Amino acid sequence: MPKLWRAEFYDKMQSVVSDRSSIVSERDIFATSSESELLAFYGSLFGIAAADGAVDIDELDLLFKTINLDKFSDSAKTQIHSYTASPPSLSDCLQTLSQSAEPLRLGVMYFLINIAWANKTLHRGESEAIQSAKKLLAVSDLQIQAMQEFLADMKQIREAAPNQNQASASFNAGISELKNKGIPLDLIDPKKTTTNLSDSHMKYSEENFWAKLKNFALTAGREVVEKALILYYATQNPKVPAWAKTVIVGALTYFISPLDAIPDILPGLGYTDDLGLLLAAIATVSVYINADTKEQAKQKMKDWFG
Repeated sequence: MPKLWRAEFYDKMQSVVSDRSSIVSERDIFATSSESELLAFYGSLFGIAAADGAVDIDELDLLFKTINLDKFSDSAKTQIHSYTASPPSLSDCLQTLSQSAEPLRLGVMYFLINIAWANKTLHRGESEAIQSAKKLLAVSDLQIQAMQEFLADMKQIREAAPNQNQASASFNAGISELKNKGIPLDLIDPKKTTTNLSDSHMKYSEENFWAKLKNFALTAGREVVEKALILYYATQNPKVPAWAKTVIVGALTYFISPLDAIPDILPGLGYTDDLGLLLAAIATVSVYINADTKEQAKQKMKDWFG
């Protein structure tokens, strides 16, 4: 999809989704739900991401984009921070939300489906979790089908780059179908996480990491480079668990982003620069950063800085 085409279509999509934004902006599910409900909401997303045994980088990326901690208390932020290492019970979170207002229940279901399909495959554990959520949240099969079809269409628009008329028709039809099934997209996704076509992030790879770091080393300074190296060498340690490597790769993915785009949360706290991002990741996985990892980073620092 050409960048100009993508930008023009994205603007059109934004106007469609935002037609009622001036009216409903203060009534979306994130503005009207209690802190305990939102804790259960975010907890359920971590829960389904872990339903297949591990939270992978695509799921983590969607979690970063969805979570907003602006209105949370410090204790709630700490609790969400803990979800990165130890996802809560999905069933417990859903039980908490089972009596919530319908827009919030629909929003939970919508994002559960989005997270579950993040890596393009639905694990048995995720499929069972979706069915359990459907019952507890009282969401109909028709509503789930509309959500799945809309999210699938959005993925196709992002990845397959259909022609503009085809994409516009698909998007508008999806919005209409959601509305017909009683699903208020403007309330459940006010940040437009699932309708945003922009893709400013570079995919993580060792090649991209070393290219960024070598070009960036002198201007970034010793501390940023050292922290990035520590995280990189930690990923090479076979004893580091999958969840910790996911956190590290998430941090390094944003670190190598061509636009230096920093996520709203990594993990559980907000940061505004590369160093803060890397420090957050190190703090989260510090127990798995051993002396050998630090020594490898130290030796590379000597090679580059003397």
